[in-house]
Amino acid sequence: MPNQSQTFAINEQPLHFIDQGQGPVILFIHGFLSDCQQWQPQIELFSLSHRCIAVDLWAHGQSGALPSGTTSLVTVAQHCLSLLAHLNIDQCMVIGNGCGSAIAAEMVLAQPKTISKLVLANSFIGFEPQVNSAKYQLWIDELCAAKQCSEALADTISSQFFAATDDSQTLMANFNQQLMGLSAQRIEQLALFAPLVFYKRDSLELAEQFTLPCLILVGSQNKLRTPLEAYLMQDCISASKQLQISNAGHMCNQEQADEFNQLLHAFL
Repeated sequence: MPNQSQTFAINEQPLHFIDQGQGPVILFIHGFLSDCQQWQPQIELFSLSHRCIAVDLWAHGQSGALPSGTTSLVTVAQHCLSLLAHLNIDQCMVIGNGCGSAIAAEMVLAQPKTISKLVLANSFIGFEPQVNSAKYQLWIDELCAAKQCSEALADTISSQFFAATDDSQTLMANFNQQLMGLSAQRIEQLALFAPLVFYKRDSLELAEQFTLPCLILVGSQNKLRTPLEAYLMQDCISASKQLQISNAGHMCNQEQADEFNQLLHAFL
């Protein structure tokens, strides 16, 4: 069985990932301000029957800073494909959340034969609306100015990531602590990664190239990604199915882990 925690160097920067279980491969890609631990409820279940690989994106978790030559999420997708090649994985299923879905979509566009199934959770692979980009940039500007995340800013961000339910309170508290624990160096690294997310290209216009089975999931109370955007992606991706998860926000795989896992199991 592969070691659980490993790194793979790209342009001298360590890309950290978890590699657990055996069988058909599932690659998990988290979103902005999260890390590979987001997928623990899924890894605990699916590693019993699958080989689960979950990466820490650059500037997140235990990965290093953005490697030289990284200009967009297209480049990051190539890094993920390089990791698969390094692990001698010819084909896998990819599950992304937030910007992780945009990276997953770019992987499909770059090497369609490598990706057998695709899950786009709480995402939009088209252009980021300008009002969203401006809001997120204000978060980064405040982080950079203070060189730390205040409790007030952590509360603001976490309230956007999670649904306002009793079940999400512990998750929000943990997310707040994670944000407030960001070092000044990590904040600088996040500020370099952020534009790749905020100003990503419109890969939705290329969605007619997607011929693989695709599941689109969204939390019904998601404040960062709307169910309307999920419907729009469904309209553009011919082999897709779209489902909403009730009482959940942007982190529905944690907030409603059992339901998320059931939907994922049925799809896989």
